[in-house]
Amino acid sequence: MICAIALIDPGSTERLSKLRRLTTRFGIPPRDVHGHITLASYIGGDEDGFISSCKAILSRYGAFSVPYDRVEIFDSSAVIVASPRKDGPLDAMQKDISEVWAAGLNEWTRRDMWRPHTSLFYSRQVELEPILKAMRKVFEPFAAQVDQIEFSYVDEEDRIKTIDRMKLP
Repeated sequence: MICAIALIDPGSTERLSKLRRLTTRFGIPPRDVHGHITLASYIGGDEDGFISSCKAILSRYGAFSVPYDRVEIFDSSAVIVASPRKDGPLDAMQKDISEVWAAGLNEWTRRDMWRPHTSLFYSRQVELEPILKAMRKVFEPFAAQVDQIEFSYVDEEDRIKTIDRMKLP
């Protein structure tokens, strides 16, 4: 699977990592957050075509800000996420990619299912509500900056390897 992801700026990534590190209060070791929002996850057979097409689509966009306004648990899942608004350039980018590559995208990044987010914590063994409550207590809405897109290969064991990047003009 090849993922096209919008990278958020280092300061915003650190803000989200501070939220993630609150899990230490619950006996869960600290871990940094990978500051990104997945735009599309491609599972078709033309990986080079997908990347070059995305680069052409995304080159029409410049750097932009993404307003994060809540921390939540994804519906019926075991993931706490920071959720930005689904609007502006972020939404337009995802729409443009999904219009061209809909048949090759995984179910979660198809246009009708896509929910922009940055994952903060995942566990099927831990009660998430107390952790979410601690995160919400310190979370303040903010705007992250996006000026780069990364293309990553994700294997069957969820290991991630960056294969390309592009700077937004």
